[in-house]
Amino acid sequence: MVKYIESKENNKIKHAASLKESKYRKEYGEFLAEGKKALELALSAKNVKEIFTLKALENIPNDITQYVVKPDLLKKISLTGSPEGIVFVSQIVERKPKRLNKVVYLDHVNDPGNVGTIMRTALAFSYDAIILSEGSCDPYNEKVVSASKGAIFQLPILRAELSEFCKDKTVIVSALNDKAKDLKELETPKSFILVVGNEASGVSKETLESADIVTKIDINNIDSLNVAVAAGILMNHLR
Repeated sequence: MVKYIESKENNKIKHAASLKESKYRKEYGEFLAEGKKALELALSAKNVKEIFTLKALENIPNDITQYVVKPDLLKKISLTGSPEGIVFVSQIVERKPKRLNKVVYLDHVNDPGNVGTIMRTALAFSYDAIILSEGSCDPYNEKVVSASKGAIFQLPILRAELSEFCKDKTVIVSALNDKAKDLKELETPKSFILVVGNEASGVSKETLESADIVTKIDINNIDSLNVAVAAGILMNHLR
């Protein structure tokens, strides 16, 4: 179904714009995403509520309303300020993973760009889920959604404490300490949780105490890597 909106005061525009704020995402259980590729992945996951676009799109199910709007209206609800011509609303759904053999756990990872990039990489390397600690950033923050490039629609995203999942899995913690095992020497366990920590302070003391294996990436000329880069290297090695 295609409808047309011309006014900034339209309630649909106001509602969509409100989803840029965390409190309204929580209140309505919805979030914004944009772009053609993200829309394709969201449609395949059957998680598109409504679409705002500059021109009507083809091959959209009839039960999803497309609102055709002018560029200034699309910019008002856009996440990036330079939309591709498509912004859409999806529901926040906690999908249950089919299996949990390869999991990435984010321990107080705060930067939205890092969280979204880790999601994107985890999907590319066929990980089963992303779990975020309570201290990590909102996974439906617009910068997370944008950086995930649609992975957020395909990968189960959970919020939980590590203790809820580590009983029957090998916990592999990435940390820069003297006792850490070089990643090149690490064999992949059958079932594991890979833990990466906060951008500034690393993993928490409590998380480190839960580790079955502590590992590090051998690097030169600098003291650390960006957490999303490190997570990508670790995920690739362990997959």
